[in-house]
Amino acid sequence: MKRMKLLAPIIVLLVVFGSGTALGVDNDTDGNNYFHVGNFCQYGSDGIIGKYALSGLDGCVISVYSAEGAHLLDVIYKVDHIELYLQVMDNKIIEKLLGEEDWLKVKDYINEISYKKLTFEGSQCRYSDGNCNVEMHDTSISFLKICTTGDIIFSNLSGYNITREGNVIELSKENFSGVIISNHMLDEKEGNIIASREIMFRGTNLEPLSDGTKNLRTVEEAIRTGTLGGEITIVKEDGKYKVDSVSYYSNVTIENGTLTSKKAEFVVSGDDHTTGKTIKVNVGKGAISSKNLKVVFDGKEIPLADSLTDVLNPNDDGLQPEYVLVNITSGSGGEFFLLISIPHFSEHTIIVESIVKNPVFIGMAAVCAMTVVIAAAWGMFRRDKSTI
Repeated sequence: MKRMKLLAPIIVLLVVFGSGTALGVDNDTDGNNYFHVGNFCQYGSDGIIGKYALSGLDGCVISVYSAEGAHLLDVIYKVDHIELYLQVMDNKIIEKLLGEEDWLKVKDYINEISYKKLTFEGSQCRYSDGNCNVEMHDTSISFLKICTTGDIIFSNLSGYNITREGNVIELSKENFSGVIISNHMLDEKEGNIIASREIMFRGTNLEPLSDGTKNLRTVEEAIRTGTLGGEITIVKEDGKYKVDSVSYYSNVTIENGTLTSKKAEFVVSGDDHTTGKTIKVNVGKGAISSKNLKVVFDGKEIPLADSLTDVLNPNDDGLQPEYVLVNITSGSGGEFFLLISIPHFSEHTIIVESIVKNPVFIGMAAVCAMTVVIAAAWGMFRRDKSTI
């Protein structure tokens, strides 16, 4: 009976995963780059660590519930780490704990069974059980996706400006802007945001582009309207490439292939019964040169679109894919992103290639041109001399 009294609080225990290392947005090797791809991993026996996933959501608490109202988990964004509180108790676990004398073993057991529900895939961390799924990405483009059978509640949002338009709520603070999108019920009550069954959150810094916030706002609008299907980020760090891809709509997947400083090849696929989508390709400094860039779609070079608005409307040019390049001016420069329209979906191969002109051929061409000029001048001189 005494042991039962001791175990009573544990039955409603929520297991905490914390990080002992800051997830600062600028914690990269250069310190000035805009695009980043980090690496989620387990930290000690009870933590998750990543460099960039925190961006913009510090202070926010996200609570997830089942259809029956059971509290499944919390995601808590703090200044220097993220914590996940997972509900892990069921009858089998309780029975095992009732037979355990060593409370340190109890703690280790709880951590062990909790971590079995977490998977780490480089820049991605996922949690899954019978009631909900959570997907987080450790990149400079903040991304979080939650699917559950009940409600999802965002709280502790003091300091954020909150605006709502249809199924989209925007959170903004200083130079950060994020959108929460749900295809089901989405509402704001007393400073909390309440969604039903699923949410997608995407956030970004508004500061760094040459055209101010206009280009970023245009991209955000495409996410609101559902025309931006997915996003891939490619960076190069210590001579190695790191890639992260996110699917927004129509089950768009982006798989990378060849990656060099002059060429990036990837395969894009999605639901073939949906309308066209646009994908965004973020390129970090030194990953691929933007000079003399060409984009090849299924073996054919594609043209530039008239504008961002044009490329973000993939269904207005028949079956002709197009692209737009936008340079990033923050930090040390040399970064850019591409928007590539895909008028219809099946499986497509896209190659982004930098055509660097051979200096030897350039030199030879210059010599040949000079030779022609000299020869022409000499011919004119001889002709003029003969007439004297």
